[in-house]
Amino acid sequence: MGRWGDPPPTPTHAQMAHLAGPRYSPAPAQGHAPHAKRRRSEDRPLAITCTPCRARKIKCDSTKPTCDNCAKNPAECVYPVKLKPGLRPGTGTDMTKRVEALEEPTPMDLISPEMALDLGFKSPASAASFLDPHLLPPDDIVRDLIALYFSHIAPWAPIIPPQSFTAPWNIIVYAIVVVTLRLSNDPRIASTKQQYRQTAKSHVLSHAIESTSISSVQALALLALDLIGSEQGPSSWGILALLTRSAVHLGLITEDERSGKTPPHSLSRTSIIPPPADWGEDEARRRLFWLIFCLDRYACVSTGWDFALPDFEIKRCLPCRDELWLGTEWQTTPLFKPVLHRDAVPDPSQLSPMAYLVEALDLLGRAHTLQTRTVEPNDARQVEHRKDMTMTLTTAARRWFADLPDLEAGSMSLVIQAIYHATLLKLNAYYAYPALGTGTPPQPYGDTCITSARALAQLCGAARELGFIHSSSPLFVWSTWVAARVLFVNDFLAHRDAPCTEFEEILAALKEQAPYWSLANQYTNLLERAKRKWSTGSAYDAEANPSLPDAIHVLLDLRRTAYSAVGANGEATPYVSPPDVSLSHLPAWAVQPLLGDLHNWFDLPAGLFTEGA
Repeated sequence: MGRWGDPPPTPTHAQMAHLAGPRYSPAPAQGHAPHAKRRRSEDRPLAITCTPCRARKIKCDSTKPTCDNCAKNPAECVYPVKLKPGLRPGTGTDMTKRVEALEEPTPMDLISPEMALDLGFKSPASAASFLDPHLLPPDDIVRDLIALYFSHIAPWAPIIPPQSFTAPWNIIVYAIVVVTLRLSNDPRIASTKQQYRQTAKSHVLSHAIESTSISSVQALALLALDLIGSEQGPSSWGILALLTRSAVHLGLITEDERSGKTPPHSLSRTSIIPPPADWGEDEARRRLFWLIFCLDRYACVSTGWDFALPDFEIKRCLPCRDELWLGTEWQTTPLFKPVLHRDAVPDPSQLSPMAYLVEALDLLGRAHTLQTRTVEPNDARQVEHRKDMTMTLTTAARRWFADLPDLEAGSMSLVIQAIYHATLLKLNAYYAYPALGTGTPPQPYGDTCITSARALAQLCGAARELGFIHSSSPLFVWSTWVAARVLFVNDFLAHRDAPCTEFEEILAALKEQAPYWSLANQYTNLLERAKRKWSTGSAYDAEANPSLPDAIHVLLDLRRTAYSAVGANGEATPYVSPPDVSLSHLPAWAVQPLLGDLHNWFDLPAGLFTEGA
């Protein structure tokens, strides 16, 4: 018998005779192997699958000497000797040769950075490529983009301290380029914005996977800001998943112990990054976590997902004022406590406005959690409990809003107020239109919805006065979309001839924000299309007109998730009969034709990721 790596020998006639018994009577073989070699082969068992069955990848019944599959060609039915277990000799050498082959230069390594940009190649795997200046715009344009970031984006996402960046640019600058190219009007990059954006984004993603550091997570967070303001679909939302898991793995979810003591755990955690070197770095990590928290809450509310950062795991202090952050003394701010559970209002003299954005999104997240719980329509106790919790959260949100200190006019102040009103809309719109009502929204739910929707229309006016390039943000855009949708539903179900003035104001504001955040462009298309269909059609009548144009149905059909509705190409949806149970406690769209459940109502809109929607 040869080496383990040699092909297995063909079974001898003696082996076949021994296994087959009286059925097999072969003729004497000539030129057989020596007796010692034959004995070693006879001591080894045969495979349970014959060679032809193995080659054809079919089940073999292991009948000797000929299986049923080979009955027509008995001569082909051969059962090889089983090989010894373990790696074959030479396996290690073969793997070494393969690694050496992979490390040899490839045609992509021979392409210049300029050619890679023109051809749209992704980031090479080499870590040195992250410092290649040719993959970004010229240095003077990069400096302008950095200035745009600190002027227009940092005010509502303050995670990078003001600093002087110099070439060669680090990974944070690549992310800044991605998120700020939308704000640049430099004619030199008018035709190459998307190429620069994609190349820089690919480098940030590659760096985040290959390098574990605070700077890589900061860069990922800036990519997420670009993501939520763009038209990209679920395939790109892995960035958010990577971001939230990185926050947990790096220990950003809890406070660092400067005394050297670590919180007790059932198992010791592996420390991936060193403790912060100074106060500024400590606060930067804290703000980074809170931005990730805000993005997690926004993403889950707008998609129906579960939170990636549960409340009970968070042990973080709130972010401090910018003046304290830029100092050298270590500061101590209050630990975060949900608004529903805190004992007193934190001292505003210590806190950054970002702390109030965190609290606003916590309230929005709790409204989301309440409405994702399944309630049986016939269980009066569950229904009343949800109503009570809705009023409790509404009251807590109003009390929190009344306790807010005066905030400087700007994008942060606008987004905090917008999230607050969107929270009230999410909580109260569920009950604003009862199925068996008279057409007038019951109180206090109806008044709360209309008041908050109108307040968001007024915020659009304030943002316009500041200039949308300064005041707009994806969170603000989403909040105004929620208000526009509530106003549309309210006016449509009230059989009005056209949407109200506030709806038109929000629609105009979304159009003006579209050049900066393309998400606003998709909202604008959906609202305009629904408005156009409404104006050219007849008044809504469930009996006379049991189906609606798809454009209106996109806004009113609340049963489908956003992504299940993307593939709906029909222009009308068939009539749906209401169930025969007591419906007085349910919203109108739960039982009326073409109207669905509120659970998915605040998703990103249907058709958001469809071209030409």
